[in-house]
Amino acid sequence: MSKMRRTFYGPGFAAFALLGAACGGAAAPSTELLSARNAYSEARNGEAAKLNPTGVHEAAESLQKAEAVHKDDPGSQREKNYSYIALRKSELAIASASEALARQEQQRAEETYKTELEQKSEQASQQSNQFAQQLTQTQRELQQNSQTLQQNQQELQAAREAADQAQAELRQAEAVREEEGRMIISLSGVLFEPAGHTLSKVAERRLDTVAHALGAYRDRQIVVEGYTDAQGSESKNLELSQQRADAVREYLEQRGVDAEHIRAVGKGESNPIASNDTAEGRATNRRVEIVVERESTTPSSRGAIGSDGSSVKSGSADLSPSSTQGSSRSATPAPSSPNRTSLPRTSRPADEPAAPRE
Repeated sequence: MSKMRRTFYGPGFAAFALLGAACGGAAAPSTELLSARNAYSEARNGEAAKLNPTGVHEAAESLQKAEAVHKDDPGSQREKNYSYIALRKSELAIASASEALARQEQQRAEETYKTELEQKSEQASQQSNQFAQQLTQTQRELQQNSQTLQQNQQELQAAREAADQAQAELRQAEAVREEEGRMIISLSGVLFEPAGHTLSKVAERRLDTVAHALGAYRDRQIVVEGYTDAQGSESKNLELSQQRADAVREYLEQRGVDAEHIRAVGKGESNPIASNDTAEGRATNRRVEIVVERESTTPSSRGAIGSDGSSVKSGSADLSPSSTQGSSRSATPAPSSPNRTSLPRTSRPADEPAAPRE
């Protein structure tokens, strides 16, 4: 019969019935029974009911026995004993529930820590892979830079060797001279078409050598000076010489000479180096001179540039075209040459010799 009663009353319902019966009875419950009731109420209404329902049920059964003894023999030692057992059952249910809750919290903390650790490990692995890739890329770039540097050094060495060889060829041809620290490369002969400014094949081959020679002076200022003989009008000769100087400058730029370091100047018939009274002398005067300025020379230290592009020292009395050209035209030829006035100026057109020329 008692087994059926335990089955009929659930933990909460049985305690509620017992507490009601106790409150309605004449005898007051003992202190032990009150403590057992409070402990069971805490167990039933707390986390223990969820985490340890078996323990709470056992506590309810023990409290039910204590209530029954209280009804039959209130205040007796049996009541106190059964109440003590019920109290311990409730406390044990609560303690077991607390332990289960602590285990759950610990498990959640461990899982959280494990998840964070895995995430950090994954991040560290990704960063390590990124660093490895960056290191590999850096090593490749260093290797490429090293190869590029080595190639540049080889090209520079080849350019120096080519420049040395070209200069040797020009010196062997007696086309190079030094004047006041400047190197002057003088080219004459059949350089242009007759009375024109188109470069001949011979001139292009010679300028290829000059371009190689200039490779050793990439930081120097270079001036291309064009000259004609004295036949024809002064203005035509000046214009023609400028066109020829421009043609040479443009060709050298195509062969790698820096355009910012080279300029062209037409000198016309000024500064003859041979007599204009002979075909041979006139052919010599029809020349192009490529001037490599001194390394420390600056535009300001070279002085002003005249209207014909020539360098004029500071303090010159007159920089006008008439003064510069007049002094140039009056330059005295070599002592062995006859007086240039023996050949009338109007005898031939500009830059046209008696015999076929460029």
